[in-house]
Amino acid sequence: MADKEQISALVDGEIQDTVLLEQLEQEPELADTFGRYHLYGDAMRHDLPSHLQMDLSNKIAAAIADEPAIIAAPSTIEYHDTVQSTESTKVARPRFGKAAPMLRYAGQFAIAASISAAVIVGVQQYSQTDLSSPVLNTVPMSGSAAPVSLNYQSGESSRLAEQDQLEQQRRVHELFLDHELQQRLRQ
Repeated sequence: MADKEQISALVDGEIQDTVLLEQLEQEPELADTFGRYHLYGDAMRHDLPSHLQMDLSNKIAAAIADEPAIIAAPSTIEYHDTVQSTESTKVARPRFGKAAPMLRYAGQFAIAASISAAVIVGVQQYSQTDLSSPVLNTVPMSGSAAPVSLNYQSGESSRLAEQDQLEQQRRVHELFLDHELQQRLRQ
């Protein structure tokens, strides 16, 4: 059995093992691992194809087959009459009388009304403008007015701004050093 490290080395081109290649041809599980490792590499290099072919149907079918069956409690609905259908099979109807269709329609109406109300409230909240800070809109009667502003920064906010600027400079410097290192490695 091939080790995952050997498969990874084969994908990276570090080794060329003919025995491992033969195992990949014979064992579909190893071939799947080999394919996944190539997909991981493509994702890290941002070389993913526009459409991935992934067959999940076998795994889903196996998971459904392994899942235990749910045993439901017996039904408590009493059936009182059977109706003959056109193919002479008997269909049992529950004993609710004429109220059952009305309850079903009322339930459907309640669900539709709830969804409509949620959509209306959502649209109103989304389209509502921010009224928490009203704007004073005044026009001077005569003459001209010059805007007045106060540009005040507290000591703490200026210190935080300086720290942010130093952090950005440090990151730019690290990126520059990393770029230089990459250029040296490529030569």
